[in-house]
Amino acid sequence: FVLVCTGAGGLCIAQSIKIPREPRPGEFAKVIERLMETSTARGVVLFANEDDIRRVLEAAARANLSGHFSWVGSDSWGAKMAPVQGLEEAARGAITILPKRASVPGERRY
Repeated sequence: FVLVCTGAGGLCIAQSIKIPREPRPGEFAKVIERLMETSTARGVVLFANEDDIRRVLEAAARANLSGHFSWVGSDSWGAKMAPVQGLEEAARGAITILPKRASVPGERRY
């Protein structure tokens, strides 16, 4: 995660948070608490796997913070419904980045 804030000079990185490979119970609630420590920052760049994205959104919803953050995410959730299914309010307004995909002529031969 990177929590982004705006200031006189444009954008800044307010916090950088890493999600452990094997998060303990309550880890995602702590992540949301840490994000809230910088009250003026609302943009969150979130590059994580599907399961972790879902858990972050669940933690935001449990903390009654649906719609509080502006999420920017990777293709790991941009093209899939599973990470946000049932958590649409928490993910509302998210921007996800999906690389352009195109077929290459003759590709199927190989």
